[in-house]
Amino acid sequence: MASETQPVQYEDMVGVRSRISWGAVLAGSVTAIACAVVLTFFFSAVGLSLTAADVRDDAVNIGMIVAAVVTICISLWLGGWVASQLTAGENPREAVIYGVVTWGVVTAFALMVAGMGLKAGYFALVGGSMIAENSPAAQPWDVAMRDAGFSEATIDKVRTEGNPARLRERMNDPATRHDARRAAVIASWSALAGTLLALGSAICGAMVGRGPAFRLFPVGTRRQEIIIAR
Repeated sequence: MASETQPVQYEDMVGVRSRISWGAVLAGSVTAIACAVVLTFFFSAVGLSLTAADVRDDAVNIGMIVAAVVTICISLWLGGWVASQLTAGENPREAVIYGVVTWGVVTAFALMVAGMGLKAGYFALVGGSMIAENSPAAQPWDVAMRDAGFSEATIDKVRTEGNPARLRERMNDPATRHDARRAAVIASWSALAGTLLALGSAICGAMVGRGPAFRLFPVGTRRQEIIIAR
């Protein structure tokens, strides 16, 4: 009886499964969120310091935009890099996928937090208005402003500008509609540019962290061959 040996391939023993490491993606996403929180606090402190130093408002506004862009780029780049570093030897396509998935997880978390904040703010506003209406100690707004020291001219100006007919007239003004449409277009394109910038930062970070060229966390691999005798 003759016997022969042949190596058994890895795919002959293990079923087809997803090769993505969700632990690495989660680690990269948490790193990106933590980095964004730290940078947000840092730039907020810098902005308050500049405001206290009597810096011009337009300079502070431009600085806020630059700070937001820098925060997004650094955070997502670091998140993609960490996700790619914690996996063993990806090719370029896999690194891109890791960057996209990390960006998606961070974006989903940000949208969830924003939605929860809007919901909480809505219920707080509705509850506050109901309490104010049902409170016997509540005063009319003009009396409250007068007690707070506002002049009659200021109260009359607020009353005039808050008139529903005047507000309706301003909303129907063609110039107001044009300005609102222009602001909406700018906001939409800015949101698209920010989204693409965040996605590109995550992909670039994952591309830099891929492969065995440079690894902050060395990954040891061991291969075994199984010989079957017949």
